[in-house]
Amino acid sequence: MASKSKETRLQQKAVLEAKLQKRLALLAEKGADEKKTARDVQVKELKAKLQQTAARLKAIDADEARTAKLAALKAERLAQPKKEAPKAKKAAAELPPEAKTKKKKKKEEKEEAQPQPA
Repeated sequence: MASKSKETRLQQKAVLEAKLQKRLALLAEKGADEKKTARDVQVKELKAKLQQTAARLKAIDADEARTAKLAALKAERLAQPKKEAPKAKKAAAELPPEAKTKKKKKKEEKEEAQPQPA
């Protein structure tokens, strides 16, 4: 049951539902009430497997939707003309002189505060 294929999971779900209906019919034929039917081990197991299959189908649908969305974004991005990126050297040269580190600023302030011997 470790299939990632949606078609396989749908087939598994149909098989599990058929088995569950068959088991419920057998229990009803034997005269079991709802309480005993709900406590039946095979019924519990089949219902749990159905829940797992439903959760996996939901995850597969979400994955398919995400893949489709990303493909659309990629197609849109490729359709747009490329923008030329500015060179890194120009960007570094345009930094203001005030962008000094804190240590350098403190060092300069100390030098200015101390009187220089004449």
